[in-house]
Amino acid sequence: MTARSTLVMRRTLPHRSAGSCRWLALGAAAAMAAVVAGCGSSGSSGATAAAPTTQVVTSMSGEKVTVPLKIDRIAEQFPAHTVTDLMLGVGDKLVAIPQNVKTIPFLRKVFPDINSRPELFRNGGKVNMEELLRLRPDVVSTISGGTTLTPFKKAGLPALDMDFNTFPELVPSISLAGKVYGGAAAAKAQEYGDYVNARLSMVQSRLASLPPAQKPSVVHLASYPPLVVDGGTSLIDGWIKLAGGTDSASGVKGTHVTVSMEQLLQWNPDVLIVETPGGDQGLAANTAQSVIENLQRSPGWSGLKAVKSGRVYLNPQGLYPWDRFGPEEALQIQWVARTLHPDLFKDIDIRAEARTFYQKFFGYQVTDADLDQILQVSK
Repeated sequence: MTARSTLVMRRTLPHRSAGSCRWLALGAAAAMAAVVAGCGSSGSSGATAAAPTTQVVTSMSGEKVTVPLKIDRIAEQFPAHTVTDLMLGVGDKLVAIPQNVKTIPFLRKVFPDINSRPELFRNGGKVNMEELLRLRPDVVSTISGGTTLTPFKKAGLPALDMDFNTFPELVPSISLAGKVYGGAAAAKAQEYGDYVNARLSMVQSRLASLPPAQKPSVVHLASYPPLVVDGGTSLIDGWIKLAGGTDSASGVKGTHVTVSMEQLLQWNPDVLIVETPGGDQGLAANTAQSVIENLQRSPGWSGLKAVKSGRVYLNPQGLYPWDRFGPEEALQIQWVARTLHPDLFKDIDIRAEARTFYQKFFGYQVTDADLDQILQVSK
């Protein structure tokens, strides 16, 4: 509180009785006590508590973590969450990023300053703690919770998992990041959550009465060679089912699981969705077409049902692959639904939707060339 000085006005009082004088003395003493009490309440030992400088949040993996209320410096261990930082308007606060994030062409275009950020986190999230401490981050956004947090705790750095692993966790994870970063980031997170919920509701309502026989079987290929797929319990398994497909690889549990070509031939899915590799911590960005070109040389490829029917699709990649762990998952669910069920979603113009999305959430006006690159349109 601001200390204020008091000007005491004096004047000559007429003669009063002894009783009156005692009354005046008591009144003056009471007034002085009130002044002293008032001064005390504005000081450090008074009743008014100092404004808090930290808050306790619950990470996506369940840990209670104390973080500063004012976040000016962010270290990002998880590649996809870098895109969340950009969407929430805190890209300028990034002081350390993961390896290979800056190899994604569209991300460099939307946020050119990414090129000046040190790639401090290497393959698997490894980091030189001395280098990280020199950067003095206010918070570290980690690749997961649990023991991943231990090195940062030991170093005295606030760290928490703000990532999501399933589609239902998407909006809560963005809301958590908005809460941690505060200010305009919280409002942007709310706006994003409203958008996702509205688009997801639309997709689900149109697919609600779809019989199982009309849900095509799908396999999502992450890379080749080796042949890497995503199976049951993964985020990919989730959006395949939400978009009206059945996951042929659901019996293979987890993310980035290596399987044989024989296994793919046995699944023989109706649809193949091929990811653009890269942007993560061991792989520079490439193209989905490069994966297909390698697969085309594999025995049995041409006999796959999806290949013969022309239902092999290149998954879009924007600031990050749409299919994995970033805010562009909001576009992914719409793209997949239209890809699997074009008749039910013929009114969805994914180019127009993407154009609006990037303008609304990233303040970036995409060009036709950008959209061709993102959607991997062949020339």
